This record gives sequence, C-alpha cells and structure tokens, in this order.
Amino acid sequence: MLLDFNLSFDSDIPHDDICRTVLEVTERINLCKYVDFSNRNSHGYDAFMMFNLVILAKALFGYASTRDLEKLCQTDIRFMFIAKNQKPSHQSFHRFIHDDLTMNIEDIFYDINKYLESNMDIDTDVLCIDGTKYEANANKNTFIWRANTVRNRTKRWKRTLNCIHKINNYFSSVNISTRYSLLKEPSIDYLLTISERLEKYMLDQNIQMVHGKGCRKPAIQKLYEELKENALKMWEYAIHMDMLQNRNSCSKTDPDATFMHMKYDYYNHTNVFKPGYNIQFGISDGIIRNIYISSDGNDLKTYIPFMKKYKEAYGKLPKRTPADAGYGSYDNYSYCKENNIELYMKYSGYYKEKEKVTEKNRYKSIHFIKDDEGNYICLAGHAFELEKETIDRQGEYERINKHYVNRHCEGCPLRSKCTKAKNGRTLVHCDKLEEYHQEARSNVTSDEGIKLMKKRSNESEGTFGDLKYNQKYDRLRRRGEAGVKLEIYLIAIGENLRKYHRNKMKEKEKKQIN
Repeated sequence: MLLDFNLSFDSDIPHDDICRTVLEVTERINLCKYVDFSNRNSHGYDAFMMFNLVILAKALFGYASTRDLEKLCQTDIRFMFIAKNQKPSHQSFHRFIHDDLTMNIEDIFYDINKYLESNMDIDTDVLCIDGTKYEANANKNTFIWRANTVRNRTKRWKRTLNCIHKINNYFSSVNISTRYSLLKEPSIDYLLTISERLEKYMLDQNIQMVHGKGCRKPAIQKLYEELKENALKMWEYAIHMDMLQNRNSCSKTDPDATFMHMKYDYYNHTNVFKPGYNIQFGISDGIIRNIYISSDGNDLKTYIPFMKKYKEAYGKLPKRTPADAGYGSYDNYSYCKENNIELYMKYSGYYKEKEKVTEKNRYKSIHFIKDDEGNYICLAGHAFELEKETIDRQGEYERINKHYVNRHCEGCPLRSKCTKAKNGRTLVHCDKLEEYHQEARSNVTSDEGIKLMKKRSNESEGTFGDLKYNQKYDRLRRRGEAGVKLEIYLIAIGENLRKYHRNKMKEKEKKQIN
C-alpha cells in the first residue's frame, strides 16, 4: 500500500501554533528591501524561506545554531513545511545569515516592532530600561590591559635606546662615523631603518650570520638580533594600543569585547574580569523596543546614545523611562529635561540616603543638615564656607560645582572621625543636580512611580531571565561587534514574536469566552 507523506499546513499544523504567527508577521514586512540578493546564486535556496526558518527557530528556542537549523529541517514538521521538504545544510544557513542579513537586521527588527505596535495595545509612553553583561566568545587568558601595555612599552623603549647606544659604540670602536639618534618617542619605522642599514653593513663587510650550538656570534649580529627583537615587541605593543582605542582593556581573540565584572567568575572565583558586552534593552509592555550594544562597563554613558537611537528609529521619545540607580547622572537628567522626559531614574546615593544613621556613616555629607541660607552644617555645629565655583565641561552638559570648606576643623574633637584633610573638611555641591535628585526622589516614591518601578522590574528583569535561564542563552556565540549585533537582534526578534503570539492567543481565548 502506498502511503501519503505529503504535508498539509491546514491539517497537520495546529491553528494556534507559533509557526503561523511567524509567517503572518514576515509576510507583512517587505523583506525585498532588506535581503541582499547580490550574493545569492540562481540555484540557491529562497531567501524568504530561509529567513522564516531562522526567525521561527529563534521564536521557539531563543538561540539555535546553524546545525540545529539543519536538524530541525529534517525532523520538525513546521520547518519541513516552510522549507517545502528541502533540507538546507548548516553552511547554507551560515551563508544566508552572514552574507544577506548582516547589514539590515536592525531595520528588520524595527519594522517588525512597528507591525506589532499596530496589532497590540502597547504603551509606548513608558520605556523600561535595563542592561546586562553577556560574556563574549573569547578564549581564556587573552586579556590586554592598557596600564600593562603602556608600562611594558616604556620599559622596552628604554632597552631599545640602550641597544642603539651599544650600536653607536660598536661603530665608534671600528672607526666608522655612523651615529644613530636616541629618540624620545617610540618609532617602529626608525628601528626598521636601522635594521636595514645593519643588514647592509654586514653584507658589505662579508660578516656571516651564524646560528646553532657551539657557534660564536659576531658582536654586530648580537646587536642586530637584539634590535630586531625590540622592534617586534614595539610593533606588538602598537597593535595592542590600536585594539584598545579609548578603552582600558580588550581581548586578543575578540578585540571589540571589554573586560567587565560579571556575576559568575570561572577563574576560581577570584573576582577576575571576563570579556563581554554591555547589552541595553528598552522594553514596553514586554516587547523589546530598542537595543544598544556597548563596550562600556558602566550604564551611565549608555543612556543618551540609547535614547538617540530610539528617536531615530521611531521618530519620537517616550515620556517616562524608569530605570535603576545605574542611570541617574547629571548628563542623563539634563537630557531628559531637554527632551520633556519625566525623571524616573534613581541615582547612585538613593539607597544610601535611606540607610539608618549609625556611628559608621553619620559623618557622610548626605547626613549633614543645612541652615536657612543653604549652607552645610557639620556635626560639630560649624558652617561650611563657599570657597570657589568651577564649571565642569567633561560631560555633554556644563555643570556648575560649588566648593565648600570648613575652617573650624582645627581642634575639633570629631576631626579624626570626620576628615583626614590637613586644611579642613571640604565638600563639592551642584545645586542643579540636587534639584534633579529631589524631583527623581519625588517621582519614584509616588504611587505612579512605585507602579512603574515594579513594572520595570517585572519586564526588564523578566526578559533577561527568560533569555538566560528559560532559553539557555547565557553567553554570546559570535565574535566582533557586528556578529554580536546580528545575534542579539535575531534573539530579540524571536523573543518579541513569542510574546506577540502569546498575547494573540490570550485575546483569542477572551473572544471565545465572551
């Protein structure tokens, strides 16, 4: 008896399967303007089919390798139907992802989000922001530290100058009027020039270079090899400085990754840094609306570029951006006020202000009281005097700082506990920043602020928890900023489609009940 193995989408795949939701969304966006067909052969697999397969795998499993995709096309009925019983290899998926989607994945992500926004009730006025550190796909013990590189380069250059001095002495001993200058700044071209001239000198003088055990090297050969070794090390340090750019660390196997503190440390729990990326998510009602990938280990400097990217993608900014204490800074608050964003970001000393006053922390400036004129009063009852005002232009917004000094510390019985400064206790205060702190404190502690903070905790922490623990996506697989960006955006698209499908099924159940 002949058996019918033909697949029918209507009968074999359930109507509430996420596969149908993925096809619904991908059919609504125009992939022709995103997929680069110039790299594809005429006999290659259909690009739309490949994209549907990749997105479906991300929606189902969070992360799926190219070999997982190959296996799914052979065993899963949903993938077999979309692939029309074709069996693309893992190399086919790799070529599609690497060659066709790299430059356009951000636009696809934002287009899908706009479609979800038109079909879901999403409160885009509230954007919950949070970040996490993902470990990069870099080998162990591949770190490059700026401080070590600068120190070793300085020592090596001193040894190089000593070597050049020896070369000058050698030429002086053989009555040759050749003298090389001792440069203050390292120059690899200069060392290569000297090496070439030494080679020419040994060739002209018929000095044979010897190698091996029992062979006595000529003096000029020893100097030549020493200079060559120094030149190679200086060239290596120059490459390291170019890889570091303006950072303090990076990895040799993934130069775009920066060493950061992470929660788990496999270096025997010695608190050693690991190479990684700082991934920032902006989430509204469970949907990832914006992504920013940074090499900065601190969240303070990521907020402004994150919001600029959001505005470029959607044309407007949200009204409220609840975030934790890692985002509260003068520049970020100033940017919010400039763009009519309400301050719902805590600041670094927010929780310190709520601590109970003890003998250990009572001498901190946050516990000092002020008089009617706004001057700080120390615990001994002495007022601080305004010494000077300075303008801080290091950030994106100018900041006026007031410097106060207490001139009554001499002979004070509390001085040993209060300060170790010779000229008395000093304080630096910014009136504008204090206003921002008061507004943020008032907003966060209000009823609306408490609801927003709970929402931020549920949505932001819940999204990262879902990806890391439920989907087992706890570290990056691709290397380089471009590869990491492609991987993160594909994962985010799958997360959004999974939540959209869940929301659609709930709405369908409500309609059936009603």
